[in-house]
Amino acid sequence: MAIGETINGDDHYLLLTAVITIGFQLVFFAIAFTFKFDKVTDFAGGLNFALLGLLTLGLGDTYYTRQCILTALLVASRLYLAIFLLIRVLQRGSDNRFDEIRTKFFTFLGFWVFQMVWVWVVSLPVVFVNGDAHNPDLSAADYVGWALWVIGFYLQVSADLTKMQFKKTARSGDFCNHGVWAVSRHPNYCGEIFMWWGIFISATRVFGTGDDDWGWVTILSPILTMVLLLFASGIPTAEGQAQGRYMKTPEDKRRYEAYRTQTPPLFPFLPALYKGMPMGLKRLLCFELPMYEYDETKARINGSDQPQPTADAPQGNSNTNDLLPQHATTMHTV
Repeated sequence: MAIGETINGDDHYLLLTAVITIGFQLVFFAIAFTFKFDKVTDFAGGLNFALLGLLTLGLGDTYYTRQCILTALLVASRLYLAIFLLIRVLQRGSDNRFDEIRTKFFTFLGFWVFQMVWVWVVSLPVVFVNGDAHNPDLSAADYVGWALWVIGFYLQVSADLTKMQFKKTARSGDFCNHGVWAVSRHPNYCGEIFMWWGIFISATRVFGTGDDDWGWVTILSPILTMVLLLFASGIPTAEGQAQGRYMKTPEDKRRYEAYRTQTPPLFPFLPALYKGMPMGLKRLLCFELPMYEYDETKARINGSDQPQPTADAPQGNSNTNDLLPQHATTMHTV
């Protein structure tokens, strides 16, 4: 059996991993819909990632250093996040993203369909490498990619644990500005982006070494991650009008605006330097986008400074964007 061809004509296990992902997610959807049980939704996503990585590594049966390391990085990051989110939803008792849809078959199914696409696309670099028989020597690209992953993993884990500890004593509406949150408003998102770019950068050493040149298409993995976090279910749902929850009193507003002025939305940066950076550079280099700004006029028109509920807020939630997998949307709200 040739590597990457467990199904006739299925180069690099693309069809196989797609079929497995669809079946895996449909099984969990059936459980969740039948029993109105939403505690395993994000866990199913993380477990699916790990399954694809380990399965393709085993099927390839070559176990090159690059394959083993990239598979280990994928499995470690996804199982950590899956377990973290499972513990969190068990502590809360339910996942309020699904309060209004868990009884609506097609609407609820929509979440799982997106999760199928998300898992399959984002795992592509590792699947490609594991299904390729070529093993070019390790190079600077590998070491740079792995180092970037380590930085990203540290940011994500540190952000999650710091916020978890912060929330034990924080009052409603407080914002976390401790640890890595002091140098980035969303260090967990930054970590997620760094990890997938790191995996992709290492995988590029395999692209073009054989007859297949399509490996570069797997850049969709880090790009999809960035699009989701920067423009869809990540920062936009945590900021914008949702920031009103930090401005309930004049003093709260002053503190939060001072924090926001000196802290970038994504990439960690020294507060003193970021505070003095021209807005044009903030927008160009640091993703300080207009869509993240709080509009007081809009808040007054709506009659309240209270935010729309978010995926991490204790209230119910009707924002369609929040139905995306929380692996890409771990909020830092209280």
